[in-house]
Amino acid sequence: MDSPRTLARLNTIFAGIGYVVVCGIVVGGLLELGARTALHFYHHLRQHPITEAAFDTPAYSEYDWAKDCLDEQSLRLTAKNIYFPFRLWGVTEFHGRCMNNDVTDIGTVRRTLNPSQAACPNGFRTNIWIFGGSAVYGTSVPDWATLPSYLSSTLNTSMDCVRVVNLGVEGYVSNQELILLLELLKTGKRPNIVIFYDGFNDADIGTLSIGRPAPHMGFMTTKGRMEGSLASRLDFVHKLAIWQLVSELSKSTRSGPTRVSQDALDFTATRILDSYQENIQIARMLGNAYGFKVCAFWQPAILYGHKPLVPYEREFSNLSANKAYLFEELVPVYQQASQRAIKSADFVFLGDIFDTVSPPVYLDWVHLNPLGNQLAALAVAKQLHKCLNLNEE
Repeated sequence: MDSPRTLARLNTIFAGIGYVVVCGIVVGGLLELGARTALHFYHHLRQHPITEAAFDTPAYSEYDWAKDCLDEQSLRLTAKNIYFPFRLWGVTEFHGRCMNNDVTDIGTVRRTLNPSQAACPNGFRTNIWIFGGSAVYGTSVPDWATLPSYLSSTLNTSMDCVRVVNLGVEGYVSNQELILLLELLKTGKRPNIVIFYDGFNDADIGTLSIGRPAPHMGFMTTKGRMEGSLASRLDFVHKLAIWQLVSELSKSTRSGPTRVSQDALDFTATRILDSYQENIQIARMLGNAYGFKVCAFWQPAILYGHKPLVPYEREFSNLSANKAYLFEELVPVYQQASQRAIKSADFVFLGDIFDTVSPPVYLDWVHLNPLGNQLAALAVAKQLHKCLNLNEE
């Protein structure tokens, strides 16, 4: 049997260990709380370049709804992530003064301003589903200022009772959109027209160093968690306020994503466009089977074209070469997309639609203010009529 002296010594040792552990937890909790408070004030005093540029320029700040939209955008991004089978994430219900995600008969979607029931007592004659990423969803702009809302308004001037459904999901690439289309068709829902409005996300994710044309946002994180890598088991550390505060204060941590080498960019662009066009062709096959038309559009971005840039847009254009962003590697993808659109009828290239537009339209590298979305919707509507031969009906 252990002697009383030995037991007393063990009790002292374990009590000491327990004291250290408890003190460590308390100190860690206080540090985390302090870091969260510091982060709040740091972000308030020094906004992210995208938010700062958008909010402090006429492209955005002149609107009385700007602050509400930025606050709601931030609130949605910090909300708990919900897993969606196969697609990984999707749109969840949200209601605010600026942005609303409604639960509808087709699922939870961003609100679009369509004709009222009184204007269309017999229902909608044409149902349009529009797929895309955040540019379709309408990041940081009100419901009425999204591309789908402007598209509905434009089309309803020349057609009767058109309903546009906003199926944009922030961060989506065309692979995820194709899966979403499949899921909706299996529920028995049927559109008359399906629109894909893509390009930037496919080019962005496709040029990452993983060297694949069809991954998604967070690909390496998801891959690591699935495979049980040590790094993935510790990635919760990056969500701690202490880590985030140190990262914000340390310039050395601000490094952009690793892209494929310059020598491999042309080859990578080819693979990205091949994958994108295959997705559009598969969607058209589904359209033939289920009775709907498909039209696809490659979206504009500040990194391509000859738009007369206002000072803050020029700043974003210059930032594309900054190591913290590295969007200049997307240019070869846009160049090849422009060439393919001329040779193929698979999609319409809209990368140069702002070449003669002097007023500001970009909020950052790809997101648009209300004027930009309105002009993009007009371009889509014009090409849509050609795509569907509506002028001959």
